[in-house]
Amino acid sequence: MNQELIDKLFSDAKDQGFNGQIVFIEHGKRYEYLSGIEDINKNTMLSSRSIFAVASGTKFLTALAIGKLIDQKKFDLESKAKDILDLGFDMYDADVKIKHLLSHTSGLPDYLDESEEEHPLIDNQAIKNVSDYLHYFPNRKMDFKPGTQFKYNNSAFVYLALIIEKVTGISYQKYINEQLLKPLGISKSGIFVTSSDFQDKAMGYVDLKDKKTYIGYIPESSGGDGGAYMHADDCYQLFYAFMKGHILSKSLTQAFLTPQILANEQQEEWYGYGVWLKKNDQQNIPFVIGVDPGIRMKAYYDGKKDRFSWIVTNIESDVWRLFHQFDTVTLTS
Repeated sequence: MNQELIDKLFSDAKDQGFNGQIVFIEHGKRYEYLSGIEDINKNTMLSSRSIFAVASGTKFLTALAIGKLIDQKKFDLESKAKDILDLGFDMYDADVKIKHLLSHTSGLPDYLDESEEEHPLIDNQAIKNVSDYLHYFPNRKMDFKPGTQFKYNNSAFVYLALIIEKVTGISYQKYINEQLLKPLGISKSGIFVTSSDFQDKAMGYVDLKDKKTYIGYIPESSGGDGGAYMHADDCYQLFYAFMKGHILSKSLTQAFLTPQILANEQQEEWYGYGVWLKKNDQQNIPFVIGVDPGIRMKAYYDGKKDRFSWIVTNIESDVWRLFHQFDTVTLTS
């Protein structure tokens, strides 16, 4: 990696008072920046042990869980979601397939439409199960015909989480923690209740000055679209196992990493299945990004270089210039 660019990034992070963690790992060599509050009430500072909420980074976990079920032949990418689980919304298109839900091309109306400035009032602390999200699903006509457009969709991943529960007979949380992560030796990271207290948890803050946490601002329980907590090294291990074909079959891994639709023309970013894809050095590099109140995170894994990149903050702040600088370091040979 470019040591000069890394040093500049870490120096700028310090100058900007960045509260969070930046990690680069390449061929076993680790570079880390770490600074700030972990939990103000406990008077703890961030450490290399800290575990962060990753917001929409959770979608990658949901997608991998669905992939495992596909490899078990419970259904396939072409299966119609309604044939597996009918949500009971008569205006939803019966032709929405698993592949559409995974690639944000379903056209389903979204309970949390990120393209709109105003969102419905959600009682986040009352959400205890994945099914509780259904109370906020809008029963209105489709946004577009399935498979014809890209539109980021949280409801789609809630639907996938419900399908996981229907097919496996166990909770989404249990399936992710015990069936996806545990076999990889990952136990610190997983799906946890937002207000729960666990060792090394980096509390998220929407206002650090007033000690206002993200409790109540994000759902108590994960719906498959957000809510996971990750340790940087666990995220690296997850990406590594995925890219090496240790989680999904070779053919399905390749399908996940194949651009399905152009998601951001200006940034030249595509979407595969459960992951964003950035074209660089003649390959598609998968990455995840998560944004919630008190949470900002992004992680890449370049399989060709065995280069993992991670940046996260647990403070509500404008960090996008630093994130852009992080992208430059990550994508520079």
